[in-house]
Amino acid sequence: MTDKSVVAPENLVGFPGKDGNGAHGRGAKMAIRVAQGIVREIANKHLLPGAKLPPEHEMVERYGVARATLREALRFLELQGVLSIKPGPGGGPVVDEPHTRNLASTLALMLQFLDTPFRSLIELRQVISPGMAAMAARNARHDDLERLKECIAKLRSCVGDNSAYQDENRKFHDLVAWASGNPAIGLLVSSVHMMTNSSGITLTYSEREQRYQIETYESLYQAIAARDPERAGKEMEEFIGRSDAYLEKRHSDLMRKRIVWEDIG
Repeated sequence: MTDKSVVAPENLVGFPGKDGNGAHGRGAKMAIRVAQGIVREIANKHLLPGAKLPPEHEMVERYGVARATLREALRFLELQGVLSIKPGPGGGPVVDEPHTRNLASTLALMLQFLDTPFRSLIELRQVISPGMAAMAARNARHDDLERLKECIAKLRSCVGDNSAYQDENRKFHDLVAWASGNPAIGLLVSSVHMMTNSSGITLTYSEREQRYQIETYESLYQAIAARDPERAGKEMEEFIGRSDAYLEKRHSDLMRKRIVWEDIG
């Protein structure tokens, strides 16, 4: 936990466009409203990635705003990964598919302002991992189970190769999160892993520890495949407790490292 009271400052809650007064504040708020309208239109029309939005002059007329306000709204959505702006003749705004990196970047930005250490991410997984494993046991589809099984096989082939093992290890937990059937859990867990992966933090596991983890993953997989939420939650809870104690002992300096937005990029 951080040393100070963890209370989100009010000026972060309204980001972007935090200045609610004056022309700048009104312009920022209008740009956000336009951005919300564009997203609503994308959703209502079920537009898929790659679909072109109307040209600028049509959107200016439709939303009743100045070109500068529309461009600010489009730029905001581009930063969020909702769309991209294609240059040149025939270009313009094109629907994109937001990536996990967009959420990871926003989380990192907020957490840096709160002077948050990476230990907080470890504590987060302590809280949610048992629950997501139990949900996976209830909701995992056949293809989820196949991906988990393939990941365990890949982990066995990575024993001794710390870099490859670390990547595949994170992937396993991502797969369990998405197998929960809850996209919010999937996005959050994948974003947390992206934050740790992009931070330059290297977690090393001995071969003995790697083999222990793989055997535990196999037991967890069997519980999920057997549709046994209680057992899956318990397997994950025991694993996370032991794993986090291992990290605290072997990498306590890294756990104190502060989260930095620019590391995510």
